[in-house]
Amino acid sequence: MKKYLPALFACGLALGLARQGHAQQLAQYSQYMNNNYILNPAVAGTEDYIDLKFSYRTQWTGIEGAPKTYYASVNSSLGRLHTQNKRTLHDWSRGFHALGAIVYSDVTGPTRRTGAYGSYTYNLSLTRSLRLAMGVSVGVQQFSLDGSQLQFHNVNTLVANQASMVPDATVGLWLYNDNFYAGVSSAQLLGNQLDIAYDPGTRLLSNNKLERHYFLTGGVRLPLSEDVSLVPSVLVKYMKPAPVSVDFNAKVKFRDIMWLGASYRYKDAIVGNVGVNFSDVASLSYSYDASTSEISRYQNGSHEVILGLKIKKKKKVVCVDRFW
Repeated sequence: MKKYLPALFACGLALGLARQGHAQQLAQYSQYMNNNYILNPAVAGTEDYIDLKFSYRTQWTGIEGAPKTYYASVNSSLGRLHTQNKRTLHDWSRGFHALGAIVYSDVTGPTRRTGAYGSYTYNLSLTRSLRLAMGVSVGVQQFSLDGSQLQFHNVNTLVANQASMVPDATVGLWLYNDNFYAGVSSAQLLGNQLDIAYDPGTRLLSNNKLERHYFLTGGVRLPLSEDVSLVPSVLVKYMKPAPVSVDFNAKVKFRDIMWLGASYRYKDAIVGNVGVNFSDVASLSYSYDASTSEISRYQNGSHEVILGLKIKKKKKVVCVDRFW
């Protein structure tokens, strides 16, 4: 059975035949709370540094052809406000602009989905402590199929290599202050059709439409002592006609230096994660997913690593540097 799993995952998950398989089309992430920008372009510029992130995720280790995801993202504000200690009411009331970009590759067996996006965000003040950011991301997404890697019972069955590239867009809103955030976004907004089909008499791949995905998330910082704080958060994901997916997360932070956390993905996985900040320059985090679904009998869990780099700006910055 395992030798046919690459083709099964490729056709059912990576291509995202959601109408039949009820699977989400976009890559799965366990550490989105450490880089909310990957789900919502409105997050760009909400920190007072140029934020670089590099990530690698290997899912369902032990299964041949299981998903592997890579991404690199960067975002930064363009506006100039005084730091928190010197900020005036006039400074805080000013809006500012932010830019960002992300490239990714999601490989599942013989299939590969790659994308490149650039984003623009406008960030405005609602009150003395509350801000609202509105962002849009546009780019391209390409899906490719390496037919030589597909395996069938009939060894004479051949599938040609194929590729399809389409434009794509994401929009989002981000409401936040120093100790709270909430956001909503929609990905694959254009709903384009991938021009890939295999039909030598029996149609194998069809209805390859990029379905819209919706994300709703929120988190809060709760101080437990002078050095320790608790950060609970939640993420709700939906793509028609798949069922709603909900992640519950909590992490305990120590002096903005390190943190330990856990997540529960409803009917899917329990996740443990740990992270550390190296001075004011870099951070490293790791998570492990233990599956609670029926697929757990075939695999050995999932691993995800994020390396973050903070490029500090000059004397004037947009907002406070708070480690979420």
